[in-house]
Amino acid sequence: MVATHPPFEVVSRELPGGVTVIVRPDPLLGFTVLNVWHSVGSLHDPIGRSGLAHLVEHVMSGASEGIRDAPGPVGSVHATTAYECTNYLETGPASALPELLAGAVDRIKSGAAGLSDAVLERHRRIVLEEIHQREEPARFGSGLRRNLRLLFGADHPLGKPPFGALKEISAMTPTDVRGFIERHYGTSRLVVSIIGPVHPEHAMELVARHMTGLPYGQPSGDGRLASAASGRTRREDVQEGQPTGMLRYAIALPAARERLAAASEVVMTALAGATWSVIGSDLVHEYRLLGALAQHERCGDGPSIGLLKISAPAGVDLHDLEKAVAARLGDLARTGIREDVLTAAKAQRGKEQLAVLGSARLCAEELCREQSWSGDPSGITGRLDAVRAVTVDQVSEIIAGPLARPSVVAFHTDPPGNPTWIV
Repeated sequence: MVATHPPFEVVSRELPGGVTVIVRPDPLLGFTVLNVWHSVGSLHDPIGRSGLAHLVEHVMSGASEGIRDAPGPVGSVHATTAYECTNYLETGPASALPELLAGAVDRIKSGAAGLSDAVLERHRRIVLEEIHQREEPARFGSGLRRNLRLLFGADHPLGKPPFGALKEISAMTPTDVRGFIERHYGTSRLVVSIIGPVHPEHAMELVARHMTGLPYGQPSGDGRLASAASGRTRREDVQEGQPTGMLRYAIALPAARERLAAASEVVMTALAGATWSVIGSDLVHEYRLLGALAQHERCGDGPSIGLLKISAPAGVDLHDLEKAVAARLGDLARTGIREDVLTAAKAQRGKEQLAVLGSARLCAEELCREQSWSGDPSGITGRLDAVRAVTVDQVSEIIAGPLARPSVVAFHTDPPGNPTWIV
């Protein structure tokens, strides 16, 4: 007998108060996932206050600490801040869904209430420490910040990483945090997804019962962002005590809603990370590369961001390596992508998307993302079809367009004998 799989059932509804609820019943799952998505992120940080959305995330995560009166731990909570969203993912037994919802509501109602200077300072220290850990010089942490500034310009909403800038976070006040929560943490920007052994109607009733009376807030709007800054220097050389070298590339790619979105995902998959990739085994062997990794950060209001990181041992001339990479990309632009590389990249990207659909936690977040971007959470299954349908011509458009205009940051190794903090 051939095994069959149940259909990908998704039930979604906008409740009278404005919150959108998505339920994917899975009777075989041994736990319940609650994903609470607020359509507000670092793109909404006021000028001079980059990192405010990130700081608010930490304040909100701590708002409901200690309020749950269950005899034991309910489950785990994981919060993240991105350009377009702040996301709170919680897991627990199915019986704990009412309590998980109560905690999510308490975050919204109590996040700004009674926020003292001392409480804010405690969360600020955590955020600043996170940034310090990301940006220790010999870990190449400043690369993302430098790439984005070169690509978009320091004043562009995408010109800084979502986690913010140290000086600007240090200057934030409780008034900044309260105002941000009041403007952006309303039901007009709230999407809730639930996956687990729950009945859709029962889950909808629970959400409606707990979230009635929440403030509506300001609508998120439908503003589109401009693409990369033009007329700027897109290259920078850095020497910060690294024992190894690195080239970092950033590319402004089509937004997730645009025609070539799937093609851009396939192109980034084809660039690095496998022997068949464009930065493949021959280049790795010739320059004794320590690694080559490509990433794709999707953005609904665009542009999305492609990142390419190439690590080289001490002694490799990064200028020569950069020329070799430029020549490889130039060949790609002239001759197009090989059919076998395109096939492998599409298969790899499809595999990654299937992994998202197969993971309750990842799928819960993706359902909210798709609802926020397209208004139809079931559209996540269509993304796999879009990747499979990517053509050579579409890939060539990405290669000749955005891929030809990257920002480049070269982290050079220190001269021999110059000590670094890494032993």
